[in-house]
Amino acid sequence: MPYQDAWTTFFDLYHAPLKLAVLAAFRRCNWHQVPDDMVEETIADVVVSFFKAEFSYDPAKGRFRNYLRQLASWRVCDKLGKLPKIRPDQTEPLEALETASPDSGHADMPGDDLLRRELATYQSVLLATMLEDVKNRVSPQTFLMFELVKIEGQSPEEVAKDFRVKRNVVDNASYRVLTKLRELASQPEYRKEYIQ
Repeated sequence: MPYQDAWTTFFDLYHAPLKLAVLAAFRRCNWHQVPDDMVEETIADVVVSFFKAEFSYDPAKGRFRNYLRQLASWRVCDKLGKLPKIRPDQTEPLEALETASPDSGHADMPGDDLLRRELATYQSVLLATMLEDVKNRVSPQTFLMFELVKIEGQSPEEVAKDFRVKRNVVDNASYRVLTKLRELASQPEYRKEYIQ
């Protein structure tokens, strides 16, 4: 996979969990309603930090999602530190941000729900990452058969008919992909991420 494509795939996969990590970091700083543009700018800052490897990830020291959470926390602190300081007689700009209504396009959600969504999103992304990894280890036809049967829910008979192959070819393709997924899931770097 070309370098640029790898970063595009990373950003596509990790945008949702990064957004939740950034929102959680703002919440820890008592910012419960954050303008969407500020959230997106902070996500971009996190991705740039990751790209520049300012603080490199070491799987031996912890989970990847915790690494991304730490980067999100640092970038949120940077963002808040750059906000204009307010004199006691001023009411702008922080008060305007903190008192914005939920209907004004600002992100807000309860803390427990945010944490549950963050964990679920990371797990979904981990599965998508594993699928992407397996996709590069099997033939395109094998992966497509698996995808149609196991992910999109088509019947194996229908897929076999579409590919003009016997049913056992479709079953074998699904089995090969599931076997590769199990192998990946048993590797320490993936197990560490999945196990709570």
